[in-house]
Amino acid sequence: MLRARSVILFGCLLSPALAQITPGNLVLLRVGTGSAALSNASTALFLDEYTLAGTFVQSVPLPTSANGLHKPVTSSGTATSEGALTQSADGRFLLVAGYGTAPGGASVASSSSSSVPRVCARIGLDEVIDSTTALSDAYSQNNFRGIASYSGLEFWTAGTASAANNPSVRFVAGLGASSSLQLDTTSINIRRVDVWNNQVWAVTASGSAFGVCAVGNGLPTTSPQSISLLPGFPTTSGPSPYDFWFANANTLYVADDRTTGLGGIQKWALAAGVWTLQYTLSPGPGVGCRGLSGFTANGVTTLCATTTGNQLVKAIDTGAASLVQSLAIGPANTAWRGLRFVRTPASLTFVGQPCSTTFGPPYIGAAGGDPVAGNSNFTLATDNTPPQALVLFSVKLGAVLPTGVALPGAQPCVLVHVFPDVLVAVIADAFGSAQVGLPIPNEGGLGGTQIGVQSLVFDANLSAWALPFGSSDALQIVIGN
Repeated sequence: MLRARSVILFGCLLSPALAQITPGNLVLLRVGTGSAALSNASTALFLDEYTLAGTFVQSVPLPTSANGLHKPVTSSGTATSEGALTQSADGRFLLVAGYGTAPGGASVASSSSSSVPRVCARIGLDEVIDSTTALSDAYSQNNFRGIASYSGLEFWTAGTASAANNPSVRFVAGLGASSSLQLDTTSINIRRVDVWNNQVWAVTASGSAFGVCAVGNGLPTTSPQSISLLPGFPTTSGPSPYDFWFANANTLYVADDRTTGLGGIQKWALAAGVWTLQYTLSPGPGVGCRGLSGFTANGVTTLCATTTGNQLVKAIDTGAASLVQSLAIGPANTAWRGLRFVRTPASLTFVGQPCSTTFGPPYIGAAGGDPVAGNSNFTLATDNTPPQALVLFSVKLGAVLPTGVALPGAQPCVLVHVFPDVLVAVIADAFGSAQVGLPIPNEGGLGGTQIGVQSLVFDANLSAWALPFGSSDALQIVIGN
């Protein structure tokens, strides 16, 4: 439970209307300008935006030169394991791992991180790029592959290196950091990392693990942590997993880049604690997949992927015979690597002023993480109320908060902003806190849906009023899908 309104305000977002990258579209990470053949030298990167119909929208170049504290963000032109693209769990940022050097640096993956830092680039949906996080202690002389974040203010990283060069998933504590923390000492070959449902996940394909792994428990920030392969995923060589996407707690899709006829988009299902491969959707003969993203709307799952043939493909999952459709082909002398279906950012804003009880103004907030679709832990919370007080949570779905209306008989400042679809009564605990669960269904179509919430607190000690109520200000939540 959040105990201070300032914590909630810290996560408030700009209006999605200011965004230039459009939620509901696809963004692909492109390596190369197309003017020359790709090589192992450091190469310019671009974010290519497409609609779900395969229509090109725009390209956003990542920086190729330093600007103050901001570093260049480049990638090896031929290192196919690099180039992951993720979106922060709160939906505000796209995230790219790169090298802090200009295009043209030979054998960039072999460079020392002390001279060529490994950069965690954060790109807002308003296209503001921050490349100040430049690590000098990570993935030296080898591939820096991807990063993940919850809020864009901290990072978990993926790459490979020898044991002496500090491999594994690493944690970066803040924007602008130059160092990181190694979370595990045994895994030296991590291909992808992401955050889903308040948990850090990674993909490896080495040793005795060939699939998706949990990194510690939750969002780990200390060492040591275990990297645990999900039960049922292969423990011997053969599969070649890359990107992954959880449709829900029991359904997981994995991109496999094998070109032997076994690659494509794998569907895995969880039953009795074990994950089982259901089927693989192939993008074509001799073609595998590396980037993968998706969404579920109205019970229908749509998957998008980048292929080893430099294509953008889409599939509607209706079963093992689902058609994989080609949407676009990458330009010559370039490579599409990671991609993301851009989710709607979650946001929290407040309306009006609270009206005090004898304990001061009640605070309304949210706990269990930002309101992302599929968040079964999401709760509403009120703090700073009289102990054991009756708290009424008023919830309005799918509407902008209305103008506050006075509550006759109560203090003049008690304005009710929410005409409820749901009214829930709970008793505050001995510390004056109350909460109620509000799980967000796993439906991508909920992205952008607005929820209005307010709390009314019955305080018998407000004896001057026929209706002894205090109220919080109103909370407007926009669901991120």
